[in-house]
Amino acid sequence: MNALVDAGITGFYVLEYKGMSPQDWKGFAIKEDPKSAISLIRDYATDAMLICSVVEEERTDEIVESVMKALEGEKYTILEVPIRRIIVNYKSEVQERAETWLMEKKVPCFYCGENAVQRIRIDMNKAKIWCTNCGAARYYLIKGVEKEEN
Repeated sequence: MNALVDAGITGFYVLEYKGMSPQDWKGFAIKEDPKSAISLIRDYATDAMLICSVVEEERTDEIVESVMKALEGEKYTILEVPIRRIIVNYKSEVQERAETWLMEKKVPCFYCGENAVQRIRIDMNKAKIWCTNCGAARYYLIKGVEKEEN
């Protein structure tokens, strides 16, 4: 957890579980009945934990590098999963965040002029385009009005 805080992550949750790698169960013949599966897990699985957090996409590389450096020599797996929607329930009030669109296109950069991949992130009311070559970014606010159909 210190590695996460050092990487700049301030919010996360932890799930404890028992897990086995494919190398651990290679050669085992597992019966399908629940008793056999539970005894196999109890006897051979190792304690593990799943740490989950939500971070801005442009920070993932620096966070992953920081965590990998802090956990050097340890056994771990890092999963990067895009989040399509977040719903937060504040008791009686539900707030929803729409799906974020992530795209890439290789075109000349508006700033450095190099033909490089431009990353595009579009949220509900804003967009960001940044160059993977020089890092220059453009930000847009999306304004509009929805009309109800009669």
